[in-house]
Amino acid sequence: MAANEEKQQGHRAGAYKQKNKEHKHGKHRTKGEIERENKGRVSVMALTKKQSKEQKKMDRRHKASQLRKNKKDMVLMEKRRLGTRDGPPHLVAVVSLHAGADAAAVIKLLCGEGAGGLVRQEQHVSGAGDSFGLILPRFKQRFTLLTQSTADMHSLLDVAKVADSLVFVLDPAEGWDSYGDYCLSCLFAQGLPSHALVCQGVSDIPVKKRVESRKTLSKITEVRFPDARLFPLDSDQDATLLLRHLGCQKQRKLGFRTRRPHLLAQQVTFTPNCPAEGAGSGPTGLGTLRVSGYVRGRALRVDRLVHISGHGDFQLSQIDAPSDPLPLIFTTIRPVKPSKGGDFEMQDGGENEAPARVLMKADPSCQESLQTEAEVDPMDGEQTWPTESELMEAEEARKSKRVMKVPKGTSDYQATWIVDEDEEENDDLGEESSDDDDDLLDDAMDGDEEENNSQEPASCCASEEEEEEE
Repeated sequence: MAANEEKQQGHRAGAYKQKNKEHKHGKHRTKGEIERENKGRVSVMALTKKQSKEQKKMDRRHKASQLRKNKKDMVLMEKRRLGTRDGPPHLVAVVSLHAGADAAAVIKLLCGEGAGGLVRQEQHVSGAGDSFGLILPRFKQRFTLLTQSTADMHSLLDVAKVADSLVFVLDPAEGWDSYGDYCLSCLFAQGLPSHALVCQGVSDIPVKKRVESRKTLSKITEVRFPDARLFPLDSDQDATLLLRHLGCQKQRKLGFRTRRPHLLAQQVTFTPNCPAEGAGSGPTGLGTLRVSGYVRGRALRVDRLVHISGHGDFQLSQIDAPSDPLPLIFTTIRPVKPSKGGDFEMQDGGENEAPARVLMKADPSCQESLQTEAEVDPMDGEQTWPTESELMEAEEARKSKRVMKVPKGTSDYQATWIVDEDEEENDDLGEESSDDDDDLLDDAMDGDEEENNSQEPASCCASEEEEEEE
């Protein structure tokens, strides 16, 4: 009852009043403020963002596959270009490394009819006796083969510079002799291109000893060529396999060859210049050298200098494009119809050759000069010869030197610092005279100051007397 009788009390607010959060309107600008700040400028529709350096996984895969494909296409293009219609013929040099090995027999076997090649041009390289151009319609390739004697080391190294492949002819029993090993050392020091090892006379060895002979020869060749394959060359089938290997093997890259253009001169002609009028009819020794060959490596520029081995640097006047002397033609040749008299009419291929096209001509303003950059001046360090008066003065100075006594053990350098007695007396007299002059100057200055001081009070007294009189 007591509880019901109590009066119900209302809610009393506490000491700490609750404050609700205000609405945050963002303090945004009004439309008018925005228009005044833009001053008529219109915002862009889409911002261009810088591509992020981080790529997705699929993008990285695509990029790697594209780079791999480009490298593969480049290698295949270089490989397919060599020896085909679009590139120069495959230049192969045959070198004998033993006195008993015959390189001419190898050339004779390669150019035989059994190898399936067509010899289009004998003596394909001027100056090389055993050289010819070979076309293989079966492999759709063409070769230029030549033999190089090891007697002339410089010529051998020059041929190895431009050759695409070298064929080393070995002896079946000894491999190479001491001079052949010396030639290999020189070739390795310069840079050895792609090569193949050939051995003749294997068929003459008895059948039971062929395996043993082959193992012995392999041990000899492993010293210089650990991964090389030895090719026997005794039949036409062996010659075909060797040509196929030369055309398909991987080419070794040489840095000094891939960085610049180069060619092997196949035809060389020299046209002397006509003597000038009034200069006499004697030859001047100057003229135009025409060099024909297949350019390999980089593209040849007419404004750059060319170097001829053993002769120096020369300028180019122009670059021509004559007809290909070793064309790769796969079309069948139709038989020539006989004439009325029954004789066949033979057509000369040289008459139908197209004239040479001029590709580039040298521009004298852009042509590279033959003058070397660092030209030695013999008069650069020259000194003038002394005159007669200078020579006389030097002689008198040498005679005026006196011999003076110095303590024992004194060196020449120490003796130069020892002052003579006469020089000391002269120095003392000079110092005394300078001291006397300084004293006289000091006395004179003191006398002037005393006179000035004595005159100042007299002037003051005179001014006072004048004032009193007034």
